[in-house]
Amino acid sequence: MDIPKPRLGLVPASRSFFSKKLAVAMKAKTEASMKAAGVDVVTVSEDMTPNGLVEERVDALKAAELFAARGVQGIVIGAMNFGNEIPAAEAAVLRTPGVPVFIFACREDGRLEMGAERRDAFCGTLSIAAALRHRGVKYTFPRTPVCFPEGDEFVADVKNFATACRVVNGLKGARYGMLGPRPREFETCAFNELSMLKRFGQTVVPLPLSEVFARTDAISDGDEKVKKAAVEIKGLADLKIRQETLLKLAKFEVYLKDIAAQMELDGIGIQCWTSIQEVFHMSPCAVMARMDDAGVPCACEVDIHGVMSMHALQLASGGPAALADWNNQHFSDENLFSCWHCGVFPPSFAKSGARPCICSQSIVGASVGMENAEGTLEFEMKTGHVTLARITETADAEWKMLLEEGEVVLAQGETRGAHGWVRVPNLRRLYKALLRDFPHHAGFAYGHCGRALKLAAGFLGITPVMPNGVAGDDPDDA
Repeated sequence: MDIPKPRLGLVPASRSFFSKKLAVAMKAKTEASMKAAGVDVVTVSEDMTPNGLVEERVDALKAAELFAARGVQGIVIGAMNFGNEIPAAEAAVLRTPGVPVFIFACREDGRLEMGAERRDAFCGTLSIAAALRHRGVKYTFPRTPVCFPEGDEFVADVKNFATACRVVNGLKGARYGMLGPRPREFETCAFNELSMLKRFGQTVVPLPLSEVFARTDAISDGDEKVKKAAVEIKGLADLKIRQETLLKLAKFEVYLKDIAAQMELDGIGIQCWTSIQEVFHMSPCAVMARMDDAGVPCACEVDIHGVMSMHALQLASGGPAALADWNNQHFSDENLFSCWHCGVFPPSFAKSGARPCICSQSIVGASVGMENAEGTLEFEMKTGHVTLARITETADAEWKMLLEEGEVVLAQGETRGAHGWVRVPNLRRLYKALLRDFPHHAGFAYGHCGRALKLAAGFLGITPVMPNGVAGDDPDDA
């Protein structure tokens, strides 16, 4: 999965009364640390502003134009010395309103002495923060707000901010396909598409199942893309399905990839039962799983908020995400739960040494016939750290994001479908949070990225809910 390097603007704020020499040195160290954090840095040069710093409004205008031209996803404002608050704030808002902002102050090199060069950024950054608040700008700061930018903690905090910027920019204006309506019985998957449009600029693209089936059927059996998909599907698992089902899965995958490209979709919610089994005579799970691995998250049961949650996790983790049920509590470990779905987890999540199986979806097959439900991908998940996230709009029109971090472990207990046992610090506390505000689905991805998602939620105006906290969070913020 190709996740582009985040691009951030740097505003090296300076005030004329204070040392330019110290400011220029700190700017160079800040740039180096941002690059070490994996960031594409955009900032004014010495050819654009005096000393390559931002002191006056004319400097702010040049910086703002540069940021807009380069399409920065976020802006770092560093008080290289005291800083001039109005130009610093204007550089961030004049041409790129709404982008996330990160501010910090540079420490003094040593003891204050009369006549010695000094920064006074400890004071000046408070004025920069005030100027941002006056302009309605949402901003954050490192765990140690007054620091030397070359420190490891600062690099980690910039990296976290850059990840949050990627999530914010990815979710704003996103486009999600909706293949069919939600299942009648699942009011839990209801959503307000106008709220998504007004709040995040997101578009939901409806695609009727009759059109989906007709266009999939119209793809030639001999299409080279179909042949390639069939070979790949056959290679990823043991097949317990008929050849005709394999062909349908391959054609459906080609359709999904084509429609995602044509409609510029960032994710898709699919009515995965029971119309598709009754009319098209297959289960789409294995194809949806492969789409997840290809970077187009696909959610079961037309769970559009689930698609959004998966998309956020994909942007934060840099890898694929899946949608799961909070399925069951372990019989003997009170902090262990079954992270499960019928068979739609990305193949890359499978435990090594145990080959996945493509077979009939036995739950749906019991009502529509096993021969009509072929196509689910079953396996046990590999062990490792995971982040679970769920974005939802409550009945009171408040947007919330549940965040939980845990670990997939080996445990006793087997089930059908794709599944893994996930241990969290306190399942009872987590479950109470679910009961208050969240549905039965959650997105999850490997790795711990809760801190970046928490930060992104703040910039998006979503309330983060973290029953057990997240790794790397600052206890001073509690």
